[in-house]
Amino acid sequence: MRYRIIGNGGLILAIILACAMSAIEFFIGDPQLLKGELGICMPSPNTWTIPPVASWILNLTLIIVLGLSLHLFNKTYNFISSSDTVLPAAFIFLCGANPWIDGMLTSSMILMAANLICLHLMFGCYRSQKGMQQLFIVGSILSLGSMFQYAFVFFIPAYIVIAVVLKCLNIKSFTAFIMGIVAPYWIGIGFGLIPLESFSLPTFTNLFDGFGSKQTIFVGLLNCAVTIVMALIIALYNAVKLYAGNTRRRLLNNAIIILGLASAISIVWDVDNVPAYMATIYLVLGVQLANLFALHNVRHPQAVIFLITLLYIASYVLMEIGITPSSVMI
Repeated sequence: MRYRIIGNGGLILAIILACAMSAIEFFIGDPQLLKGELGICMPSPNTWTIPPVASWILNLTLIIVLGLSLHLFNKTYNFISSSDTVLPAAFIFLCGANPWIDGMLTSSMILMAANLICLHLMFGCYRSQKGMQQLFIVGSILSLGSMFQYAFVFFIPAYIVIAVVLKCLNIKSFTAFIMGIVAPYWIGIGFGLIPLESFSLPTFTNLFDGFGSKQTIFVGLLNCAVTIVMALIIALYNAVKLYAGNTRRRLLNNAIIILGLASAISIVWDVDNVPAYMATIYLVLGVQLANLFALHNVRHPQAVIFLITLLYIASYVLMEIGITPSSVMI
């Protein structure tokens, strides 16, 4: 089905809700981030000395810009057979409804921005045997990101698999990808921009020490688990229609699902750093919801959207109620 479910009005409402929840978190709540140094050789976002107001505005701007960019991204590659605004609205709303990532600049939005750029590059070399330049840039982005947040490292194998799925990986492009990973560190060390003594294992943080209350931890992890399970179930439901449809669209969607699986596996492996992966998880759920309404004749779609909205608003309220003043701030 290709009719509009929410349209521009729904997108504007999602932006308003996200801005309101983000403002409540910043002005009334207690924005918190994990303690510890999460970069391999550079200061991680949670240690950057940015004025709180500037950090909040920058983060909120990123959420909105990335959400709107997803709409343009779909218009370019048509991986969702609909021009409706479900994807950008879902992404913006879901990010705004999570106090862990909506109050100040976090690794989550930076990683999401990097993933969007990398996906754009990968989609651009679909079935191409001359994707060396794109894969080199993707490798370089992941390598640069790992300097500031080790979570980027876990996506390196994911993009190799994505390149295989999109049929653009060969010996030359794989070599270019590896060179892209090595190049930032090679240049940084070679020109003395990165002192060798700055390299160290990240200082890991116990998630249960990083936020104000056990309720916040429980609801935040439940939010993450529900999002992953919902995305997986809807993806399986969409798979039948995608498999029977256009091959290119199916493979592009498979690439996004691989990104989601990489995020989910990383969360299980790296649960103390779970907020870093949340925005990317919301991207995957947003794509699955958009495909659900585009591929299937869903009865009462507005009711489905309303229930999902209530679910995440309830999660937001419970996390806000559970947050208590803490010294663990950006």
